[in-house]
Amino acid sequence: MESSAITESSPAVEPFNIESLYDDCVKKTFSIFTSNNNNGAGFLYKDKYVITNEHVLSESDSFTLIDINKNEYSGTIIFSDKSNDIAIIEINDYKGESVIFGDSDALLTGDEVLLIGNPASGVPFSFSTGKRIELPEKLKNKLRTLADKLIPLDANIVSGYSGGPAFNKNGELIEINNAGYIDDLSEYEFDYLCFIIPINRVKEIIEANTN
Repeated sequence: MESSAITESSPAVEPFNIESLYDDCVKKTFSIFTSNNNNGAGFLYKDKYVITNEHVLSESDSFTLIDINKNEYSGTIIFSDKSNDIAIIEINDYKGESVIFGDSDALLTGDEVLLIGNPASGVPFSFSTGKRIELPEKLKNKLRTLADKLIPLDANIVSGYSGGPAFNKNGELIEINNAGYIDDLSEYEFDYLCFIIPINRVKEIIEANTN
């Protein structure tokens, strides 16, 4: 199973009202194309800032931001934090709809999330959905560094989703896509695993650098 563009549908996500949620949230999202093809995604905050992962931009000489209407924009990196994997771009001459931060602590096991990304081998602004899961103790111990800082979902994300937004059912930004897990999961009850940065952990950092 691969992440799909909005033209596809899945009965599994109908209760989440995926079509209307996607239509609303994708307008706040950017695909990021870098000079070294380390592509990713980001989201608009406070009308003029694009938030993404630091590792999306760290090794590239230049980048381009593209919105859902295929308009291209440039921007300037004004903040970069490798330890928290956060970068902030100030975008030039853009008018659009910004995200609203939700409460990532309120995301409970079994709650579903919409993730939007820019897959390297797929369609920009593709999406995936997943539920918050509890990791089995064996896997939690193996992935201690990730499990201690990030939230696990059973979502199928691939390279290019990094830095993209994760929304709750109310359309609030609650996490930032960060990493997919590609090792064998056959002994567990879920087929996919990814980790996302809870917005509560980085909210103060973002707000302090977007005044």
